[in-house]
Amino acid sequence: MKRRYFIRLSTFTAGAWLLTDLVPANLLASGKPVDPGFSPDPLLKISETGKVTIFMVKQEMGQNVITSLPLLIAEELEVDLRDITIQSLPYEAAKSGNYTTWASGSITGSWMHLRKVGATAKAMLITAAATRWKVPVDLCKAQGGRVINTRTNQILYYKDLVKEASTLTPPDNVTLKDIKDFKLVGQKAPKTNISSILTGRYAYTMDVKLPRMLYAALVRCPVYSGKVVSWDSSALNGLSGFVKVVQVTQMNEALNRNAVAVIATNTWAALQGQRLLKVKWDYALNTVSDTPSLNDQFKKELSTATPAQVYGKEKKGPFKPIQHPEVYEATYEIPYMGHAAMEPMNCTAWYKDGKFEIWGGFQAPMFINSVLPKLFNIDRSDISVNLMPMGGSFGRKEKIDGVAEAMQIAKAVDAPVQVIYSRIDDLQNDFYRHASYHHLSAVSNPGQISQWRHQLGIATFPGKEISGPWHTFGGVMDDLCYTTGDYQSAFYPVESPIPLGSWRSISFSPNVFAVESFIDELAVHNHTDPITFRFNILDVAGSKDNQRLKNVLSKCADQIGWWQEPAKGRFRGVACCIYGHSSSIVAHAMEISVSKDKLVKIHRCVAAVDCGLVIDPDGLKAQVEGSLAWALSGIFKNEITVSNGMVDQQSFADYQVLRTNEMPPFEIILIPGADNPGGGGEPAVPSVGPALCNAIFAATGFRIRELPIKKHGFRLV
Repeated sequence: MKRRYFIRLSTFTAGAWLLTDLVPANLLASGKPVDPGFSPDPLLKISETGKVTIFMVKQEMGQNVITSLPLLIAEELEVDLRDITIQSLPYEAAKSGNYTTWASGSITGSWMHLRKVGATAKAMLITAAATRWKVPVDLCKAQGGRVINTRTNQILYYKDLVKEASTLTPPDNVTLKDIKDFKLVGQKAPKTNISSILTGRYAYTMDVKLPRMLYAALVRCPVYSGKVVSWDSSALNGLSGFVKVVQVTQMNEALNRNAVAVIATNTWAALQGQRLLKVKWDYALNTVSDTPSLNDQFKKELSTATPAQVYGKEKKGPFKPIQHPEVYEATYEIPYMGHAAMEPMNCTAWYKDGKFEIWGGFQAPMFINSVLPKLFNIDRSDISVNLMPMGGSFGRKEKIDGVAEAMQIAKAVDAPVQVIYSRIDDLQNDFYRHASYHHLSAVSNPGQISQWRHQLGIATFPGKEISGPWHTFGGVMDDLCYTTGDYQSAFYPVESPIPLGSWRSISFSPNVFAVESFIDELAVHNHTDPITFRFNILDVAGSKDNQRLKNVLSKCADQIGWWQEPAKGRFRGVACCIYGHSSSIVAHAMEISVSKDKLVKIHRCVAAVDCGLVIDPDGLKAQVEGSLAWALSGIFKNEITVSNGMVDQQSFADYQVLRTNEMPPFEIILIPGADNPGGGGEPAVPSVGPALCNAIFAATGFRIRELPIKKHGFRLV
């Protein structure tokens, strides 16, 4: 029997069926609960049986927030992580926190609130115990899920205090533990979902099974904004399990494509029908419809056009190229990238009695209720969302295109429907990291950069202007960590033929690649060691983050033995990144060898990480390791290319991820930092690529300025 059939189902009052391991929107019974328990905050409940439940608002997608965030409540509440149950807070019940999970912000955005949740509950339980004992609260302390009378050594377990504590008013102010007194935070913690994962009980959206459920596989227009002209479904008539064909229309605010859906009683029939269905399209091609023409447009814009935006030390004024006889220049071309998460996109929807119920994994579920009601002419309350774990996302599942598709189909078939994506569907209907084109120029000497220019051509979503700071992260605007005299950066938008979206580390990855590669080039140009050159141009006196960066670089250099000669035939490269909005700093150093036939072997990779206070060391190390695999896949192997407005890549055959036997030896240094934690999911991505390419230059004298590396004949051993 297959593992999915072991997943137990249970009913709830609204009539839908849900996985018992989850807490979906309608699972809470109507009426007064049998055990109301003690719940001073929506994120915490202690029952009269002693069960401690912590409710999650951040979405689990492999980054292990299901362990790290509950640690913060458990620490202040004085309970062991093994003694708590963790559930997802039903989406409609949100009264505390923010469900949005992106930009390495789960810990940084939640840590103080979650600590206060635990501390508030602890204070109320201590007050309840002190009242019962008729002693001052300062004679009571919490420890191990109980309150102790320090004068008499009497003990009351939390479960014994639930009723009294529930009658108390939560205090406005509570005392948080001193960081030096932490017992759980910063220590090795058991993964709270590991048992469910190992036994196959950890359920994803594709595990959802509902009565009469149908399955849909879509033939989407391969060109964004292309239209359906007609279709021929005659080949499906004899297909066992085939139900019907439904047209899905593009909803611009939902960002889904025009498509035709094959509806069937099982996934096999839906996918077979998708292959057999013939659709005629009106592509309505964009002006720039392929990768070569996009790159040509980048070059043209940077050489002839007026930039859309200019940043510099002078807040206003035109872009002024460097006019100096000793100017040094370089250009970097960085491609589109896809996501290719282990779990392809999917979504389940059920329409009945004029209302929708949704099952899925979403990084930003608020978009469902803020965008889709007006598109379907319903109220916000007419959509309920059951949040599921995600098998990876990396930015892709912040979009709601799949929800719009599922809702349209569910309304047309009068049954719950699960929209499934094949790997081809997932790769060719993605929201891609923007392609970019960087021209950098500078005047420098071994001790300073006196002039700096960064011209950035970026692909922008069709019909939309550049907005917000997302394109500047990574040293393009005012977050360049190096001291420069005369500084300007300029932006040149080029309309993209394919839709764009967030990608793990957003614009840091392309921008840091260009900046850190160029810094390395300037070091070589000035006959200066690359780390020494960075130290020389860091404004340590003017920036605390720059002080941290120098320390991170020093630790990284010492660990890899930078100041000693490497073994014969081995060469090193380095790069670093201040990941500003998540307050984390990372440096990577690589030691490699390159054979005559361009086989690259990474003998050592060192990552030094300062992300402030470390909450879950094992979880952070896993994020840094995953960042290396993610970044190496992209920097060495991958690109998304476009022909006639269509994405060329279809599967892991032509969009490859790093294989297990290609993962290099990896050393991680966690550097104790500030009293507040920083992010861990994205900051260790950007500096991997330039560190490797700088090492390849040291080994071969060949400078990689166009990605991926494989374009230049190099292969990873």
